[in-house]
This record gives sequence, C-alpha cells and structure tokens, in this order.
Amino acid sequence: MNKRIVSFFFLLLFAGSLYAAIGITDLRTEQLKNPAGIDVRQPRLSWRIESDEQNVIQTAYHILVASSPELLEQGKGDIWDSGKIESDASQWITYQGKTLKCNAPYYWKVKIDTNKGATNWSAPAFWTTGLFNEADWQGQWIGLDRAAPGDSETQWSRLAARYLRKEFAVKKGVKRATVHIAGMGLYELFINGQRIGNQVLAPAPTDYRKTILYNTYDVTSLLQTENAIGVTLGNGRFYTMRQNYKPYKIPTFGYPKLRLNLIVEYADGSKETIATNTSWKLTTEGPIRSNNEYDGEEYDARKELGAWTQTGYDDNNWMPAQRVSIPSGTLRAQMMPGMKVTETLKPVSIKKLGNKYILDIGQNMAGWVRFRIKGQTGDSIRLRFAESLQDNGELYTRNFRDARSTDVYVVSGRETKDATWAPRFIYHGFRYVEVSGYPNAKAEDFVAEVVEDEMEHIGTFNCSDETLNKIIRNAFWGIRSNYKGMPVDCPQRNERQPWLGDRTMGCWGESMLFDNYAMYTKWTRDIREAQREDGCIPDVAPAYWNYYSDNVTWPAALPMACDMLFTNFGDKRPIEENYPAIKKWVSHIREYYMTEDFIITKDKYGDWCVPPESLELIHSKDPSRKTDGALIATAYYLKVLQLMHRFASLQGLKADAEEWEDLEHRMKDAFNARFLHIKEGTSPVPGHTLYPDSIFYGNNTVTANILPLAFGLVPKNYINEVAKNAVTSIITTNKGHISTGVIGVQWLLRELSRRGHANVAYLLATNKTYPSWGYMVEKGATTIWELWNGDTANPEMNSGNHVMLLGDLLPWCFNNLAGIRADRWKSGYKHIVFQPAFEIQELSNVDASYMSIYGKITSQWKKTPMHLEWDIELPANTTGEVHLPDGRKEKIGSGKYHFSVDIPTRNAAIISDEFLYEKASFPECHGATIVELKNGDLVASFFGGTKERNPDCCIWVCRKAKGAKEWTAPKLAADGVFALNDPNAEIAGIDTACTPVKDTKGKLTARRKACWNPVLFQIPGGDLILFYKIGLSVADWTGWLVRSKDGGKTWSKREALPQGFLGPIKNKPEYINGRIICPSSREGKGGWRIHFEYSDDKGKTWKTTESVPAELSVPTQNRKKGGINVDDQEAGEAIQGKGAQPILAIQPSILKHKDGRLQVLCRTRNALLATAWSSDNGETWNKVTLSNVPNNNSGTDAVTMSDGRHILIYNNFSTQPGTPKGPRTPLCVAISEDGIHWKPVLTLEDSPISQYSYPSIIQGKDGKLHAIYTWRRQRIKYAEIDPSKLK
Repeated sequence: MNKRIVSFFFLLLFAGSLYAAIGITDLRTEQLKNPAGIDVRQPRLSWRIESDEQNVIQTAYHILVASSPELLEQGKGDIWDSGKIESDASQWITYQGKTLKCNAPYYWKVKIDTNKGATNWSAPAFWTTGLFNEADWQGQWIGLDRAAPGDSETQWSRLAARYLRKEFAVKKGVKRATVHIAGMGLYELFINGQRIGNQVLAPAPTDYRKTILYNTYDVTSLLQTENAIGVTLGNGRFYTMRQNYKPYKIPTFGYPKLRLNLIVEYADGSKETIATNTSWKLTTEGPIRSNNEYDGEEYDARKELGAWTQTGYDDNNWMPAQRVSIPSGTLRAQMMPGMKVTETLKPVSIKKLGNKYILDIGQNMAGWVRFRIKGQTGDSIRLRFAESLQDNGELYTRNFRDARSTDVYVVSGRETKDATWAPRFIYHGFRYVEVSGYPNAKAEDFVAEVVEDEMEHIGTFNCSDETLNKIIRNAFWGIRSNYKGMPVDCPQRNERQPWLGDRTMGCWGESMLFDNYAMYTKWTRDIREAQREDGCIPDVAPAYWNYYSDNVTWPAALPMACDMLFTNFGDKRPIEENYPAIKKWVSHIREYYMTEDFIITKDKYGDWCVPPESLELIHSKDPSRKTDGALIATAYYLKVLQLMHRFASLQGLKADAEEWEDLEHRMKDAFNARFLHIKEGTSPVPGHTLYPDSIFYGNNTVTANILPLAFGLVPKNYINEVAKNAVTSIITTNKGHISTGVIGVQWLLRELSRRGHANVAYLLATNKTYPSWGYMVEKGATTIWELWNGDTANPEMNSGNHVMLLGDLLPWCFNNLAGIRADRWKSGYKHIVFQPAFEIQELSNVDASYMSIYGKITSQWKKTPMHLEWDIELPANTTGEVHLPDGRKEKIGSGKYHFSVDIPTRNAAIISDEFLYEKASFPECHGATIVELKNGDLVASFFGGTKERNPDCCIWVCRKAKGAKEWTAPKLAADGVFALNDPNAEIAGIDTACTPVKDTKGKLTARRKACWNPVLFQIPGGDLILFYKIGLSVADWTGWLVRSKDGGKTWSKREALPQGFLGPIKNKPEYINGRIICPSSREGKGGWRIHFEYSDDKGKTWKTTESVPAELSVPTQNRKKGGINVDDQEAGEAIQGKGAQPILAIQPSILKHKDGRLQVLCRTRNALLATAWSSDNGETWNKVTLSNVPNNNSGTDAVTMSDGRHILIYNNFSTQPGTPKGPRTPLCVAISEDGIHWKPVLTLEDSPISQYSYPSIIQGKDGKLHAIYTWRRQRIKYAEIDPSKLK
C-alpha cells in the first residue's frame, strides 16, 4: 500500500471522528419547539450545535422544508431548499420558501459545515400554521351574553361556568384533524371525553379589545365515526373579577364566549370544518358555580353533568348557544407556551385549630390545592388561602384586601374512592391553607400544585454565601409565582396586575433563570396595544386598570424589554415592531412634560417603596429619603434616548440615530446644570472613600447618584466622587444597608461594581439585617416581599410574593459574580465576556450556568485570596473573552477551558494574604494575636461568638505549621464557663445574674461570661501562654491565662492572674533583659490610662506600675469642627463645659530602641496615637504625649525589627472633630527609624466597609513580618510581608 493511499485512509478516519463529534440539536421555530398553530408567514428557524471540540464555528448551513415527513426523509425540500448558505448564523434564520398556507404542517431539518468538519442532517422538526386572519375562520362567536340564575354581578363577581357541546359525525378516513380555539376568558376543551392538552388557565390574557389569543391542537387520533366536542368556559380576565365596580378604573369585556374551528382533512383530499354556531348547546347549570381569580372557585359536585363530553348525551334540557357580541380584538395565535402544573408540593405540616385544620405547604407559591374528596352528600369543604399566619395560628389575610381566596367543594356522595378535586379557572398565592368541613384531615389528603407559565429553567447559580443562595431561591419562586401569561405583580390579593415598572430591570434578571423570550415578546405587544392614541403608555398593560399617569419610569419597561430580548436572545424584531410606538411615546413626553431647559417635570411614583423611617409605613414621608421626581424622570428619559439611538442604529435609521444623539447631548448638559452640585476640595479627609468632596446629584440619595452614574451622565472628572458619595450614603448614612426603592435598586449593584465597589454591592446583596433581601430570608420568607419592611408594614400594600424589589440582583449575580455577560452588539450570547468580580474577598466560589440560545454557558470558580481555579464552558458557534485576575485577557472559542491562576497581591511586599478559616461555628470574631514558635510554626488566637460581649464569646486558636498551605480549623482554647462549684467563679464575679448553662435535661450546671482580647506569648524556654480576659464588660474584666506545652495543640485549665492584674491588654508582651513586660491599660472612672505589668521570673510572680501620667488634650467628641484648640496641642475647640483632660490612651505596643530605651504607641480618643518612653526597662515612664500619627480610636500594634527599624500596623485615619471614633479603614503599615517620624508604606485593606482592626504583628525568624487582624468581624485575616520591599 503506497503512502498516499495510507494518508488518505487516515484522513478519512480523522474526518469521521470530527464528523461524529459535531451534532445539531434543539431545532426551533420562532424559538418554540415544534409549535402548533403559529400565525407568522415567515417564521425564523434556529438550531444549536453540540461538540466536545474547542473553537467550533459554523461556516455554512443548508435547510430543507417539506410538506410531509416522507419528502423530508427523501431529502426533497418541496417547500424550501435553501441550498448551501455560507454563514455562521444558526439563530433566527428567516424562512424564504413558498408562501405558507394556513392550517398546514411543515417539516424541516438542517445540516451545517463547520471549521472542524460537516454534519449529517439533523433529526427532523416541524411547525404547523394556524389561521392567519379573520377570513380563515368560519363560524360564529357563541355563548350567553347575560347573567344566569344564581350569578351575582356585584363587587365580588360570581358567574357560573358556561358548558357548551356539539356532536358531529365523520364518514370518511381522516388524514388530519386540527382544532383552533379561542375561549374567552378561559376554557377547557374535550373531545370524546378526553381533555385536550395539558395546559391550564388557557389562553394567555390580553387586552381583549385589541388581541384575542387562540390555541391549536392536533386531535387526529381522537376522532371516531361519532364524535362530541365539549368546552367549559371560565371567566378569567374577560369577565373581570370586580365586575361593575369602579368602572373608571376597571374596564370590562363582556361575558364568556367561544369561537372554535375543528378542521378535518380527509384522506381523499376533501376538508370539513366543524365551527361554533347556534347549533351548539349550552348550559350554566353545571358544577362550577363561580370562578373568580380573586375570590376562588365554587364547585357543587351534585350538579355534575355526567358524560356530557361524550356522544349520546341527552342535552335536551340545555339551551341553544346564543350568537353573541363579537369581541373587538384581533384573533392571533398564542405564540408562547401556556400555563401548566409544573410541580407538586406536599404539606410540611397539618395542625388542628378548633374545628378546622391549617396546612403549611412550606413554600409561598402560586397555584392551588388538590385534595382527596371526603364527606357526606351536601357537605361543603372549604379551603381558604393565605401567605402567613397570625400569632394565634389563624390565617392572616388583611394583606389580601377584599380578595376572598376561598375554594368550596360541595360533596355529591357519588364520588369514587380516592377521587380528588382541584379548581380549574382560578389560582391562589399562598403558603398556608385553612381547611374546614373536612373530616379527619391528614397531610397525605392534600397536595399543592404549582401553576406557572411553561418555561425552561435556563439558569442556575450557587455560591459560597448561603444567604445569597437562599435569596436566589426566593427570587426563583417569586418569579415563577408571578408569570401568568404576562408578568404580574403578585398572585394573591385583589390586584395581580402587569405593572410595567416592576419589570424595567426585572425582565433582565428573570431571563437569567427562565426562558421568558416568548412571554416578554408577547408582553411588548400588550404594552404597544395599550398605548393611547396621543402616545401615552399606561402603567399597567394589558390595561386591566386604567392607569395612564404619564410618567417615564414605568413605560420605560417597553424599550428596556425590547433591549433585553435583543441582547439576551438575539431577536431584533421586538425592537423593529415597537420602535414606532416608543418613538411616539418619547415624543409625547417631550411635547407635554419637557421644559425649555430640557427637564422632564412629570413623575408619578418616585423611587417607589424606599425603606421608610418608621417600620409600619408603606411609603417614607422623610424628604431626605426621597429622590427628586424630576431628576428620576429626566435621567430615565435620557436612558430611553440612549436606547432609541441604539435601536435606530440597529435598524440603519441614520437620521433618527443622529436626532436621538443630539437630543441626548443637549439634555445631558441640562441635567447636569440642574441637578449636579459641585464643591471641590471640601473633603475633610482627601482620598478617603467615606469622605468625598461635595460632588453629588439632587439631595445626595443613593438613587440620585446611581442613576446618573449608570446612565453615563456624570462628567468624567466627577465620576469617582459621585460614586464615593453613593458609597458614603450606603456605608455611613444607611449603616451599610439598602436605602433605594424600586428605581434605584434596578441599577444599584452593577453600577457599584462597575465603579470599583463590588465589595459594597456584595455587602448589600448578602446583608441579613433590615433592610435587605437577606432580612426577608431571616424572617422566614420563601419569596421576595413587596416592601423591605414586609413583616411590619401596613397590610394595605404588603404582598409577600413580589419581585419588584429584586432590582438588578439577578443580573449582577450572573454578570458580575459568575462573570457571564453578553456582548451587547453580538447579541444572544454569540460573544461572551467572562469577568467575575474576583476582588470580593469573602466570596470564595461560584457555580453558575446559563442556557443561551446557542447552548450552555458555565462559569465555575473557586479561589483563595492568592489563587484561582476556574472552569468555563462556551457553546459551539460562540466566542469569548476571559478576564483573568492577573490582568490578562484571553480570546477563546467554544468548548471547555480550565484556568489555574495565582492572584496577585495588591503590593509586591505582601507574600501571602489569606483567611484563617472559611467557616466557623461562630458568626463574629475579633481581637486577634499571633506568635511564632521556635520551630517556625505560627499560632493565632482570637475571640469568637455571637457578638462581642455576648457570654458565648470564647477564645479560639488556629495553627499553621511551617511550610503548611492552610491554617487548622478554629479550636476552642478557653471559655468563660464556670461550674457552680468552681472556686474560681468568685474571682470572675460569677453570680446569679450571669448567663445560666444547662445540661441536656435542663438542669443548671454552670454560669458564664464573655471572653475578650487574647494575647499569645512564648516564654523563652518555657510554655506558650495565652492571656485573656473574662467579664460582662471592660469594667468587669478579670485576667486569666492558659498554657500549652505542645505548641498550641492543647491547653491547660485556666489560671487566674493575681487580683487586679489583667495581663497584656491587647498587644504582645516583650521579653527584655530577663523581664516579661506586659503592656496594659485600664478603662474606668479615671479615664483611659496605660500601665505595665511585669515579671522577672518568667511569669511566676507579677508586679505592676502605676498608671502613666498624661498631658492634657481635648477628646475628639468634645471638639467643634474648625474650632481653635484650647490646649495648644492640636486643632479643635472644646464644647462649652468640656475642657482639656489627660490624654485618653489604652492598648500600648512596645518598641525597643538601640539605645536601650523603650517606647509605647497607644490608641487614643484624641485623633492621634499617643506615645511614652522608658529608660529603666519599663519600670517608670515619662508622660504620655500625642504623636503625629493618625488614630481613629482603634487598636494598633507595633514591632521593632531585627535591623532596629520599627513597624506600625494601624488604621491611617484621624478621628474627626465632633465624633468619638473614625472608620476602621484603611488598615496600613508604616515604618520608622526613630519611632517618631513614621512613613506609611503599605495598605493592607482600604474597602469603605469597616472594619479592618485590632491588628497584631510580629517578625519571624526568617525576617518576614506576620500580621493578623479582624476582617469585618466576620473572619480573621493573615498577611505575610517582606519588609525589604516596604518602600
């Protein structure tokens, strides 16, 4: 065999392997899988490419569309044969074949070429067409255009279901039979006794004056010679829930009605249409006596109609159906999946309460309860629904307003064993169910059925923060609860309206979890159809409430949704279809509400639902919390102009694009002239994030600053200061919590991240205290509340299942935490940018996936402060850009990738940067200390518990062996628990007021106090000592120690220090000339005073100095800003009656000078570190004086290095006049040759989120510095520093 033949043989094998590695899957028409009854004449086709190869790009496609499966199988595209088209497009390929016929099936397949080889033909897919227009329909609208006996048309509308039937015969062989049905408001369809389809609450709701949706079903297999059609009509939104009530607000559409065409195609080529007309029969005397979305469904089984959906039924007592008024809306195909029961939940508990039962489903949800029927003839089983319970265990329904939310079933006595019932034409929002009239109820008799739009769940997100994971879960349940053929605000009270403002950003976040393309495409048409002739877009669409308030923020949902559908799903058609309507609305707002200086004056809702100043309020009355409506309206109008410029550019409308851009520029200048306040050079602490210059918008609310930042309105030179003002409002004014309402929260987290404050965004996202999403979780919420204070606010507007406050949380989680972001111009995630916010230190891992139209995208990463492991997956036919934490950017193609990257420290001097532990049994920690053992091992200690001062605070130890990569998990070393018979209890001041400790049987065995401020010290040639304090407060402290003989692995029983001795108060002792010198201090009535405790026999006996005297100074809290100093030591003026007093100094650190002198640096209340000197090995000290080193009234530490230089670790901040403390950030390192002149050389932490405090620092035997400190009271942080690189 010659070489050429061999080469060709192996080439074939290689090509075959490529051929097998690439496949085509998930063929879709208009992004629907095998849709039935679409009314698009040029549908768009899409497919996904699957491959394990990297860098797969489609280069050509070939589509065949045939009129039969047989022709398609033969490779004959009699309807369309595209031929080979050179293109990488695999989505939204417009059909360009023969004109499509109505009510016809079409079958198609595709094959592609790629840069890695060709594929075979895909598996076939199909679509069927519906009826394109009115001329394609036959028959009449039928029903009963009046109330029936027993109906009630009051505020609480009651209308019995309409039952309609028709029998017909089929004489010839049937090739195909298709039903097209429009049942207003809701329907159930039966043929020959079988219910058609698995959808519920069909069709999707619309403004029936504009559009009426119909559904299509293939019923070929159900037809026989003699046939019966049955249809039950429910009320839905057509016969409204509050009929003839507030007609100025609530439009009505009429009584339920039906139009149906059953088109039968016979084998001989002929056709027949069975259509609705007056030959159909109707009755209202069926079992569904009432169905009202707000109030529930009543079903009287005694009135069941028997086999009315089957042939041979006696309907002589039924009336002929009326030909009824024709609805004005246009019949259109429902181009979106319907609602379904997608999940069932069993009750987690059932409790008897008097003569009724309370079920807890365990999850706030939307749907209904199905139950096993029990009871005697005529018994009424009643189910009432609620989201929460009162304290007495009864349902809490005040927040439902006048919605009765009650289902009733009347037992017939004819039910079969194990028969069940659930309503058909209503749904409830609930977690709890009250059951009455039900004998001997058991949990297994009931099951909750979740009802939602049938959508793929396309996104997953999980991370190292369990609170955030629970919030995402709550969001998932809230979103699915509020998808009901349109996005509604809530599923429970007498509202359930499609408010536009809830979804301005909501649609983006929801699209990360759900494939909501079809529903939002439908909803954009709903909004467009609700537009008034003058251009006004309502606040609710479909306009079930007549709220045409002419604001900007709520109608902005239309352009925002169009942009989302293009960016996330790649479809430009919603932009094209809605552009004229948006343009008309933009012009309307400009004409009526724009001033001559380009300010929009009209606003309706402001920053809706900001956290109020009083917990029972719904809306704040505090002007400082509210953002100027004109600022909001003008900013949002500018955002819309930017979108219009984008939309015009995408459509090639150059003149429009230029017009929008010109108006935007003029408005932007006017906006800044009106709302931007600029006072440069006003920061009292220049450069500090929490002390920005006075450069802000409006009244400096977070929303007032976030909107201009997010919309690109801030002049470049002022961006950082405006962002810092927003951060300052969050951290300082609002104590690290959310202060925004619906408008501000739509942009909050992503904009903070974009401006370099991802850690602040993460703080807001993961908070557990009010106001926050995590607070809802902590209070037991399983969905998202309508109000931040949903547990306390007035029930008149207080839904427990809302989504409007989600804002941009979900986009932020996927875009910023997972780092999965779509390129806005290469839409549909054709090009993916991977850029997680790795700078968020407390977030250690994220595992997220998103099923884009091209396929699955994943980002899974895990990191320590120093290293990252990252797995990425891109679907075939896409490209990506990966941003790595070391600053590199890598262009990648499709496939799977793994990155293992070292994360650079913020400064070359930092060798390592790590947390001592990831998780612990205690939520808070503080007061860390560190020591190096003779063998080079490191031992660290700190106190941890619920909170400082809490009696459960104990002393914990972590160790890191020399050369080890990780610290050991925290291990208990000492506690403040004293047995009742412990003789040391008296020393610690344990009495009956102290916290009791009981055994498992509840017997009192001990009492306890909190532990504080451990300090480690290695006695040369002796034990490792761990000093600590026990007490209810600082004034109650007693001094204690434990010993370790094995390097901190185990610890002795505690020993009390001599009475009155506290040991080293915070910082390490020094062993100098055979003496252990413990720097200590007292905080009592005599003020803050330092002293020293020392031992000349390695800790066997102890002596103490007197308190060191101090010079006079005025504490910062007693100073007036800008005042003149009364003691000539520093700036500041004493408030009247408060003069100078001895410097308030505590927590000294000892420095050793080459000349033998000792120096201490101390924390003060005087804005600067204090210092004192000793020339006799610490026995006596000169007066405490103030240095020139800033102090924020927080602990510091210092060490003298082996080369004689001194290192200080401290918060480089001077407490401001009029305040008792400064922020405990930044945390810095300074160096000095003489202990007097200090140079800051390193910043360890500078986040505005306090605190980074109570540091401890030592120099190891290898010359490296080891620093340890409190990290936000959540964890303990360690840094190894190379002093040779401190410059």
